[in-house]
Amino acid sequence: MGLSHLRTFHYCATYLSFSKTAQHFELSQPAITKQIKKLESDLEQELFIRAGKKLFLTAAGEALFEYSSQIFSLYEEAMDTMRNLSEKKRRLRIVGDLNYMKMNLSEFFAKAYERFPDIEIEINTAENAKLIFSGVRDKQYDLGILSANYTTIGVRDRLLREDNICLVASTALASRMKREPELKPPLLFYKSESSYSSFLQEFMHRNRLSDQNRMTFNSLEMIRQALLKDAGVAILSEDVIKEDILAGRVTILSTPVESLKIKTRVIYRTDNPMLRSIEECLKLIVAETSKA
Repeated sequence: MGLSHLRTFHYCATYLSFSKTAQHFELSQPAITKQIKKLESDLEQELFIRAGKKLFLTAAGEALFEYSSQIFSLYEEAMDTMRNLSEKKRRLRIVGDLNYMKMNLSEFFAKAYERFPDIEIEINTAENAKLIFSGVRDKQYDLGILSANYTTIGVRDRLLREDNICLVASTALASRMKREPELKPPLLFYKSESSYSSFLQEFMHRNRLSDQNRMTFNSLEMIRQALLKDAGVAILSEDVIKEDILAGRVTILSTPVESLKIKTRVIYRTDNPMLRSIEECLKLIVAETSKA
């Protein structure tokens, strides 16, 4: 069992998708499948089961995933130690949802170096909250920002903010809808692999909006621009269109079920040797988030 094949397995088990693993490594899906089959042959164990389009780990796969998580956690820790010894500079690695960091932490980026001149800060983005959590748990990252609630021993979390999800329209379109009850504008919907998208889908199902005609986007800013052009109604959290609501450009529409909240948390390990710096960094993140 080679390290490269084990790494391929580890990402397949994390994503539960051969195609996403292929994208991660910039390889073809058949190449990933071939590596997994070779590993299964070497171990004389079936590691995955396909059920329709879904991929599941077997008992042997679950056991190997536990070991691979430990192995690559130690591997990353060793590599970081070597890099830090080589560069003689500490590194603080932060991972979070791109949209959230762009909307709420722009000032943090500007102030981080001033506050931490002796620490190299590495900013990473990931859509999937599970990957953010496992990255912090397995010591690939020092701080994680995610819209989900995963817990395990040794990982501490702190609530950063709560944002309401609501159905909105431009003020002009909302007025027209009031005058013309028969008007059914399309739903401008954000769809991605992110936890944010899953919260929007839950709101859509709770309020029976699933059957409404949809225009799907993978960019929140594109939805905002389409919304302001009266292209349809949208499901968004209030922080995305806060300024538009305050300026009177956007109106919150009534829905059968009351608003759903997105809770964004920051997580970190309590056994991290850089805990003091992490806690100082956390104070700055909380301060800047409260201003956003």
